[in-house]
Amino acid sequence: MAIPNSTAFNSIIRFRSPEEEKRIVSELTTSLNEGDSYFVISKRSLQILILVDSSYVVHKLNVACRWYTSWQKYIASIGGGAPRPGPIDNSDIIDDTTSDGDPQLRRYLVEDEDYVLVPRQVWKTLLEWCMSLSIYLSSLLMHAWSPLKMLYARNVHNVTDIRLAKEASIRELYVKVCAKSLYVKVKQARIWDYLNRRKVKLLDPLSNASLEESGLLMDQDILLEVDEVGLAGLVNLGNTCYMNSTLQCLAHTPSILQYFLRDYTHQGELTKAFGELLKELWSSRKKALAPSFFKTKLDKAAPQFSGHYQYDSHELLISLLARLHEVSDVCQGQCKSTLVCPVCGKIANTYDSFTSLSLPLPSTRTWSISFLSCLENFLAEEPLGPNNMWFCPESKEKRKANKKLDLLKLPEILVLHLKRFRTSKYFVKKIDTFVNFPINDLDLSKYVKNKNGESYLYELYAVSNHYIGPGGVRHYTAYAKLIDYNKWYHFNDSYVSPVNESVVRSKAAYLLFYRRRVGSETKAQSSEVSMTD
Repeated sequence: MAIPNSTAFNSIIRFRSPEEEKRIVSELTTSLNEGDSYFVISKRSLQILILVDSSYVVHKLNVACRWYTSWQKYIASIGGGAPRPGPIDNSDIIDDTTSDGDPQLRRYLVEDEDYVLVPRQVWKTLLEWCMSLSIYLSSLLMHAWSPLKMLYARNVHNVTDIRLAKEASIRELYVKVCAKSLYVKVKQARIWDYLNRRKVKLLDPLSNASLEESGLLMDQDILLEVDEVGLAGLVNLGNTCYMNSTLQCLAHTPSILQYFLRDYTHQGELTKAFGELLKELWSSRKKALAPSFFKTKLDKAAPQFSGHYQYDSHELLISLLARLHEVSDVCQGQCKSTLVCPVCGKIANTYDSFTSLSLPLPSTRTWSISFLSCLENFLAEEPLGPNNMWFCPESKEKRKANKKLDLLKLPEILVLHLKRFRTSKYFVKKIDTFVNFPINDLDLSKYVKNKNGESYLYELYAVSNHYIGPGGVRHYTAYAKLIDYNKWYHFNDSYVSPVNESVVRSKAAYLLFYRRRVGSETKAQSSEVSMTD
């Protein structure tokens, strides 16, 4: 909202007689042309002027207490019997409690009772006579405004206000509704006239009929149904299942998806290719897409993944996040590594950032372990091995030391890497231990040193899985959740299928993707979850 310069109104205004003002306003009112803009002037105890132009841009002007009524009495009096209205003021028909922060006209105003309409030239003349400033509003605030309540078919308790003029068409309603829903295109949407929790009529997205003509009244409910999107698979280009698994997890990361679905100009060929692939995944009706263009750009940007060999999904994830500078911050946390030398009492602190936490799994033969026990072991103080002793800068000797890791800040998107591979000189062994990790309520608040009163409550939304088949053949898949629909799906290269949430926890879980519940009032339950087969 901007307040225009008041210099133009600071000139000396010659006060006219009541008869002269009445004549001028009468002449201006009779010389109207089609398409002229009108102002709303309040007739209530406190007044307001609103300019509604042809683009439905509204300009608010303060008007004095009983100003219009007082002015009518003034021009009706002969010889100045009634006093001339004073400085302009207002408040009573403006609602300052709206969620978007801009003042709006109150609802249920009645023409000729709460307000009157005057042409632009009348408004300008009254404005000059009153030496007032106008305050500009950027949203539609006119008597023809028709606020609607949009409900989502997937969750009718989720309600969004839609503000349009009564003259707006059904076609414009579809555009407005889809703009409110990030993932939705007009061709995927169906809007219903929704009365008393019943579908009354499906609205035609091509219709030019106005909301008023279509019977959509103030505060009327409309229902939005959307074809599910984000369910396209990725073709395996030859041992690229590790890439497909990682890409599906990132494609279903809300903050990353929101960034790339907007029309930003992305720097770097790999970033552009990644953004184009995400847009295609969330708009295509194809069952599977071939990520060939992205793979070409990946080979160029990160040659270590070139060719058609089987690489590691965690290594690819770290490499991608390092290159996707625009969104890497949402995955970035901070930690402190402390080295303590018992012999000399020296302490050395090192501060680092991370985009994932790699949690070692116990080497003992254990059928299952708790996720939190893995995390606590990861953060516990431990002695450095004989091949990793601390070099003391004073004695210039290597000494035994203990290492302790502290979490200082956790990111919005937390990626946890379960270290399932143990490498020796001659072989790589996979640890197939079942890790019992939380899905809906992972509360890490007590593990963060610098909480500042913040809650670190997370929910799982994606998993990268690793399997070893006959003959040692490795394969990656992904589980990802369509958060808006509260449904889980299995992404196995080109094949996508719905799954029950209970199957997401498995011995194949390799990368866990959690998103933080910012400002959630939900009290975290125990992070220890019941054991499942």
